Amino acid sequence: MTESSKYPGTNSSPFYLAKSEICVNDAGECIGDGVFAGTKYGAGEHVVAVRRPLVGSLDTERLLDTCANCYTWTEGSSIGSRLYVKEGTKVQACAGCKRFRYCSKACQKEAWTRGHKHECKNLRPISDKEIPKAVLATMEILIRRKHGLITDQFWEMLLRLDAHIDDFRKNGKYGGIELMALGTSQFSWTQDTFDKDFVAAMYARVLTNSMTLITPTFDPLGIIIDPMLGHINHSCDPNAYIVMEGAEISIRTVRPIKKDEEIYISYIETTNPYARRQSELKSRWFFTCKCSKCQKGPTLLEDKWAIKPKDLANKWKGVADDMIATADFPHDPANFVGDSEDEKRVAAIQGRAFLDYEDEQRIADPTQAIKKSEDGMRLCHQSELWPVYRQPYAAFRDDLIVNMLTVGNYQIALAQCAKRYRYILPKNYPQAGHPIRVVQTWQTAMLALYLADQERPVAPGVDMPVIAYMLVMEVNNAAKASHGEDSAFAKSVKTKFEEMRAQFHSLLGTNADELLVNGIPPQRKLFLEMATWMQY
Repeated sequence: MTESSKYPGTNSSPFYLAKSEICVNDAGECIGDGVFAGTKYGAGEHVVAVRRPLVGSLDTERLLDTCANCYTWTEGSSIGSRLYVKEGTKVQACAGCKRFRYCSKACQKEAWTRGHKHECKNLRPISDKEIPKAVLATMEILIRRKHGLITDQFWEMLLRLDAHIDDFRKNGKYGGIELMALGTSQFSWTQDTFDKDFVAAMYARVLTNSMTLITPTFDPLGIIIDPMLGHINHSCDPNAYIVMEGAEISIRTVRPIKKDEEIYISYIETTNPYARRQSELKSRWFFTCKCSKCQKGPTLLEDKWAIKPKDLANKWKGVADDMIATADFPHDPANFVGDSEDEKRVAAIQGRAFLDYEDEQRIADPTQAIKKSEDGMRLCHQSELWPVYRQPYAAFRDDLIVNMLTVGNYQIALAQCAKRYRYILPKNYPQAGHPIRVVQTWQTAMLALYLADQERPVAPGVDMPVIAYMLVMEVNNAAKASHGEDSAFAKSVKTKFEEMRAQFHSLLGTNADELLVNGIPPQRKLFLEMATWMQY
């Protein structure tokens, strides 16, 4: 049972459900409930924790290396940035279904009791089939309800989440939902309990109300669905966010929230341009966002170009015209820039950049992904349209860093991390305790620490141990707000910081703190200069 079940309807609630005015349909009508603050909160404060979501469903590739109960990801460590995972942790497949893996007997037993004992026999005959995570999630919901493992209270809250059946019928996707629901019924053996329309509605409910299952460092693992979490509405300027530690989910504030103010998280990448945000929300969640950010339209940082569309170089106007001749980028609402000929050209180049980014996301081979990222960054840079922080330029860089670390190209990764640290993070995530900013700084800190341990010169005058210490100290100060002082992430950062501080004291003696205070500013300056090493 989640912790949230104790709160709705009580006088001491940290939150409560009520009608929300943030999301409207095509008729301008408010649709659905929202979660509101039962008391006031400051920035970086904990609102509520859910011990585990109702259902979690892993991505297909994560089924092989992630515990299906506690969601510990055992692989994917890059330069020690996942210190919160106990070294040597492995997962073993369930002997029955052979689909799910567990990191311990205790996790396997907990999953078995929660409902896997009923689904295991159903999954055994189809162990060789690849089943979409949304289907697996729906199967688990149906099986657990059939066997009385979901309470009436949670079931009623779940059914209050909109399935958007009429919306799916309008966009022509309901036939596909019916087909997937048919397989869901057959695989779960629940035809005797739920009819096909109910199963289709539940599958649609999973599609439109699920959230991304993440690690403490925001690596995507799959999806989760939970009745309480599903009622938290979206804003492109959220005042809260979700942090996960294993199966536990915490709602934390990113800025102060007044009593009775609605609590918002973000469903999408909030640094995307206005038109793209609106298009994604409309196509996937069927609402027009009226948040404080969207009410200002395409006037904010996310929509700023480095040059005006009319100042696009003639060479790039020709490139854009060729794009328009072969692909209808300007007429995609997500790419909208304006109605003039030059604005349509810019829309075409933007459309190509985002399409290239989506293609890059699907590339498994890191060497090929690096090339695709570099090509995308080159397009953004050479067209002279993009500020370095505008999407998808910034997202290409994030993926480039991850893949450079994977192939061991640490020098370029460091320079790109420095560029992101100096020019992008302060723009896109201005709050020092914003979790994305904290996690990406931690990634940079661990890379700097790795290079410090290698004792190889990076550049004249650069003292990598001091730079690594500076970055770890910064994360240590911010992690209390971003993840919570008692989180595994914050504790691992604190442990690393204290370990490094002890090493400096051992090397430098009693004056270590003073020497570090004096030594950090010039090293910080040198680190920021690394941001200029890369052309794009």
